[in-house]
Amino acid sequence: MVGTSFELARREHAEAIVNMRRESGLFLNEKLGSGNWSGSTRIQSIRERIDCADPEQLRKMTLYVACRDGKPVGSVAVSTFPPGFWKRAYWREPRAPGLGVFNLVVYPELQGKGIGRFTMDGVEQLARDHGISFVRLDAYSNNPFSTSFYRHIGYEERARIEVRSVGLVLYEKRVLG
Repeated sequence: MVGTSFELARREHAEAIVNMRRESGLFLNEKLGSGNWSGSTRIQSIRERIDCADPEQLRKMTLYVACRDGKPVGSVAVSTFPPGFWKRAYWREPRAPGLGVFNLVVYPELQGKGIGRFTMDGVEQLARDHGISFVRLDAYSNNPFSTSFYRHIGYEERARIEVRSVGLVLYEKRVLG
């Protein structure tokens, strides 16, 4: 995408990330009703996450942004440290390392314009650059926008689980090897 970059989030991106998450939550509330996307994100939490970024090892949750003409239009968090409810048995190669994707968000008015795919392409390249074979993620099972998006860009459904009464679909894509 001309004029678009995928880069490590910086402190000056924090407000845009919070706004993206808020606007996306409002959009989903309008389309799907109240759900897990209805919560709010504090700017201080985003700043702390940015300050603790781990772009070398990706063990800690690390934020990246997609910027168009220098302005954040998408955001994603990644980590090689999986949540406890992601059992190894769910994955195609349970012992193979994976790069986890969390909180992918694009401003609602820009959805459907390739920014989500561009951001996920950036994540997949990041995984390859770190020698990580798989990108793994979960999506709310009651959010048809995200579940269809991940299938559309080549992610394979690996499991459907429930965590604290919340339905999740786990997805995986081989990006290396």
